[in-house]
Parts: sequence; C-alpha cells; structure tokens
Amino acid sequence: MKLRDVLRPEHIIVPLRATTVKTATEQLAERLIAAGAVAEPQRLKAVIQHTWPEDMVSVGEHAFLPHFRTEAVRGLATAVGISVTPIRWDRDPNRTARIVIFIVAPVRDATLYLQVVGAFARSLSDAETVLALLAAQTPEDVAQLPALGAVELPSQLTVKDIMTPQAFTVRPDQTLGEVARLMVEREIRALPVVDDAGSFVGMITHRELLRYLIPDYLQRTKSGEFRVPTRSQLQRGSTDPRLIAVKDAMARTVLCLSEDQTLADVANLMSSKDVDRFPVVREGVVVGFLTRADVIRRLIAP
Repeated sequence: MKLRDVLRPEHIIVPLRATTVKTATEQLAERLIAAGAVAEPQRLKAVIQHTWPEDMVSVGEHAFLPHFRTEAVRGLATAVGISVTPIRWDRDPNRTARIVIFIVAPVRDATLYLQVVGAFARSLSDAETVLALLAAQTPEDVAQLPALGAVELPSQLTVKDIMTPQAFTVRPDQTLGEVARLMVEREIRALPVVDDAGSFVGMITHRELLRYLIPDYLQRTKSGEFRVPTRSQLQRGSTDPRLIAVKDAMARTVLCLSEDQTLADVANLMSSKDVDRFPVVREGVVVGFLTRADVIRRLIAP
C-alpha cells in the first residue's frame, strides 16, 4: 500500500486558515465529517476537545501530526492542511509549522494507524517533499504528489526489529530511592525487575514510585502532621519510603512480549489494554524493552 492510498482530495484543505495546531485539527476533523468519513461526529469532536493530544509527532519545523485512536470513525482516515502562514503548537508558541496532518483510526486499525503516522513522518523528513507540499495550490496537487505515491507503508515488523535490546534492569533488593534516581538520570519511566539469573520477576514504574513516595512527601510538608508507621515499616526498622525494597512495591502481573510477535500484535495490545511499554522476554529472561516511542521511532526511521 502506498501513502497516497490513505489520502483523498476531499480530505485536504488548501489553504488552511488556522493559528494553532488544535484549531487546525478541529478544521480538518470537520472536513472528514463533511466527507462522510466519521460515524459519530460529536464523539470525534469530544476526543479532540478533551483528550488532546493523545500523541503528537512533530517533524522538525515542517509539520505537525496530531493523531488519535477512537471508534468515532469507520476506518482509518487522514486529512491534510497547508497554511500560508505558520501555525503554532498550543503548548509551545515557539514551535511552528505550515503543514498539519490529522490521522485518526479505530482500535481495530491500530497497526495501519502506526504505519501511516510513521510513513507521513518519514516522507516529511525529505526537504523536496516539504517544498512540494508548501507549493501546492489545490487539494489535487497534494493528493497527486509523486513523493506520496512513492512511499510504501512498512512491511510486517517483529518485536525483535524494533525493541531496545539490553534494557536497563533493577534487582528486587534495590530500594525505591535508588530506582527513582536511576529513572530521573536515564529519563526512564519503567524498569524490569530481574533476579540474579536475569529472569523477569516484575516491573517498577512511575506509578509505583508515586504511590509510595507522594503520600510521604505530602505528610512531610504539612507542619505538625505525622503518619503512624505501618507494620511492614516497623519490621524494616524505618518509615522512609525511599528505603522500601523494589520487591515490596513492584507490579508482579505484567504483560510481556516475545521477540517474534508482530507489530500488529503490539499495536493491538497497546490499544486494547492501554499499555505503552513492555518487557521482552525469552524463556523467562529479559532480552529487551519496547515502548510506544520505540514503535514510532522505528516507523519514522529512513
């Protein structure tokens, strides 16, 4: 399938008249609604209004790619807008672009959804393609752009192709304080927990850290308030949650992936289970880690 196959002239606005990415997305959504690509218009508008954005891909200074998964649409739909003047990102007025590509799909099309996001991002990394889009005078000019007809959607990928190998791991006897520092230093949101043999035994994430550390922090910031130590804290001889062992706080029921699972499997799990990061295991041993960012990064790679 070519990238051009997912784009119709009636879904293209040239010129797009918007000042922010959100207003541009709302206009592109209205174009999809008018073209009959949306089963539940109000539901789509609510998604844009209240969950903005699910994800945002920004291609340098050239384009914004807001994209959503919702059952408001019958199938994957894309809309493109090209503005004469720069459109700013609502959360950072210093980030602007003239091209906005809105991508929306139901959960069942999760794989195609990820592939299309990646394919558009790859095509927009080419300066000639960007210049051709900016020079377009009509929707037909955009839809018939040779560069879009030349972009193939990725072939089937496996977890092994896109995972991060040799992922950082922690041991069950390490403390939450140690893990928190590692997460901050490495900008990591989740870490597999492994035993001495490297076997996966659980996972520690920001969620577990916040569950234990925030209550203590709030108590310490309130003058005259003291928390009664729990039995487990007394047994450890300390009430400092930073000294809690990882094994006492980690999640033990965790969705894992195998190396030979396909991108379709991963996309479906991400959509149906609302999970965006997975340990990858081989015979119980952690061999890698996969996140939604890894998938997007791989799809937009040249």
